Amino acid sequence: MNLSQWLDRIQALHPNEIDLGLHRLREVAQRLGLSRPAPLVITVAGTNGKGSTVAMLDAILSSAGYRTGTYTSPHLLKYNERIRIVGQMATDAQLCESFALIDQVRAEITLTYFEFSTLAGLLLLEQAALDVAILEVGLGGRLDAVNLIDPDLAIVTSIGLDHQDWLGDTRELIAAEKAGIFRANVPALCGDADIPVSLAQYAEDSGCRLYAQERDFGYTVGSTSWCWWGTGSKGEPRVLEDLPIPELDVVNASTVMQAIALLPLSFSVPQTAIVTALQGLGLQGRFQSLHDPVRGVSVRVDVAHNPHAAVLLAEKLKAMRGAGCGLTGRVRVVLAMMADKDHIGFHGALESAVDIWYIAAFAQPRCLAAEALHDKLLQAGASLCGPFGTVADAYVQACADSDKNDLVLVTGSFVTVADVMQFIAEMESNLTMAAPGR
Repeated sequence: MNLSQWLDRIQALHPNEIDLGLHRLREVAQRLGLSRPAPLVITVAGTNGKGSTVAMLDAILSSAGYRTGTYTSPHLLKYNERIRIVGQMATDAQLCESFALIDQVRAEITLTYFEFSTLAGLLLLEQAALDVAILEVGLGGRLDAVNLIDPDLAIVTSIGLDHQDWLGDTRELIAAEKAGIFRANVPALCGDADIPVSLAQYAEDSGCRLYAQERDFGYTVGSTSWCWWGTGSKGEPRVLEDLPIPELDVVNASTVMQAIALLPLSFSVPQTAIVTALQGLGLQGRFQSLHDPVRGVSVRVDVAHNPHAAVLLAEKLKAMRGAGCGLTGRVRVVLAMMADKDHIGFHGALESAVDIWYIAAFAQPRCLAAEALHDKLLQAGASLCGPFGTVADAYVQACADSDKNDLVLVTGSFVTVADVMQFIAEMESNLTMAAPGR
């Protein structure tokens, strides 16, 4: 089978999309002979900021000369993005071979799509003779497939309300689930300055030292650089000055700096490696700047899909309206979301920075129908356009309504962003093919 066929197969094998628990996974891992994906393992959980944190850790450690590998989810444009080895995506052949081996040894044990993915990632990372493996938790922490591996450093980036059906409906309950990646005598970090009591209690009960944003580490941002202050593994104060401002959120970069400061002595990371890695560092789908090739409209895409992320997104939009920052026109949001998200909370967090919403849906069973999302936001008092049958249709209309001073923001889901990125790529390809001389 090719990769597409394998993905269809593993999607259909388990009756449920999510089946939290490690007992089935642990049995299959033992049959595979899995041990550790690398001598140093860093596990990253959190409501938002996981992908950015993984990307910065990977870039810095790679810049310092270490062989790194990452496992992340979900992917944006291509499944292969989930597993990267020394900066390169896993090949179709590597993934198919891993799936075949997992399928063979699992026998009677059912695995979810994510569990198959995680085992494949751990297999490929272990085979790659890495120095460092950086693993992103998919859902929660305590019962997530990634928690099969004991980390040497555990990070919780932020705690917000998302996946409440699985993790609980309060920050305290959600934090306790995310803290499940903590281990005794292993440094634990929390990048959220508002630490829930349950997370701090879990760290204490687990016997690990918890390093907290704004207590044990933090940052200040200037006009052209930023400064980090933090704590070394022996409790000594650390300071890094004149760091380049990445395109990713500095609050996550601050957590990454603290993680670097707590690495074992055998992992030396000079400041020059940090500066080189952070310079202009961005990540697909994270407030990424694009340009409509047909209409010349400024476009931003962001995979935010919960109120916590929407608050941060609103702050970025308001900053763009500041003096000399370039945004003087309207913000037009193309929105499509999964049915299980807090649609009203998302709208409420972002509404003050938005002029008009273009409501759509994408072709997945879990997507909320455009008509239903439109009705919800209409009742909330939003200024709306639509509903549209596809994200591409909504995007085209938003661009058509825009002038040179406006911004089209595409958000609400990884799928929403992917649909527009693929649509723009197709337009660019068509324009290239139609150019004179082709």
